[in-house]
Amino acid sequence: MTIPNKNMVRSLKEGDNNTFNLLYRKYYHRLLCFANSYVKDSFIAGNLVQDAFMALWENREKLASDTNVPSYLLTIVKNKALNHLNHLKAKTKVEENIQTHYLRELELRCSTLNACNPEQMFQADVETIIQRTIELLPERCGKIILLSKVDGLSNKEIAEKMNISLKGVEYHITRALKLLRENLGDYLTCLLIFLINIFS
Repeated sequence: MTIPNKNMVRSLKEGDNNTFNLLYRKYYHRLLCFANSYVKDSFIAGNLVQDAFMALWENREKLASDTNVPSYLLTIVKNKALNHLNHLKAKTKVEENIQTHYLRELELRCSTLNACNPEQMFQADVETIIQRTIELLPERCGKIILLSKVDGLSNKEIAEKMNISLKGVEYHITRALKLLRENLGDYLTCLLIFLINIFS
């Protein structure tokens, strides 16, 4: 790219459309090829180059007399292309993180389900463990978990029936389920409610 002389810069600063159109015709395609070689999308590359020429026109009055206009345009295109690529990179990382999280969740579901032994669900010792675990709980806690999992009452209904706060109900249910998980093992994670309903 040749360096425009000072007269060309002066003409731009004065708002000469002919000078601007001359620059556009001379450098548009070269800048487009440059941008497209990085962004790999002719439509986006075209927008970047258009934006660069628009920026040149809007900032023409601020140009220094010795401005290398082609280099000025190329710098704008470069920076805009770089911003675009950085945005794509960040977006791709987010999508990869979401996908990785989802895959991990699926793996956890599969491993939990794989560890579940259907035959054990109906063994007397499992029922005994559940009964004994509930018996070990404080009276109110044991009653609340039975109202929730056996009688099928909502937390709000239990709170009204037991005359305690909703958070109190949630606390007792969480405490009971934690103890049941510890006593029944990993396979309970996906089948706890079903196991408890054996008593219904």
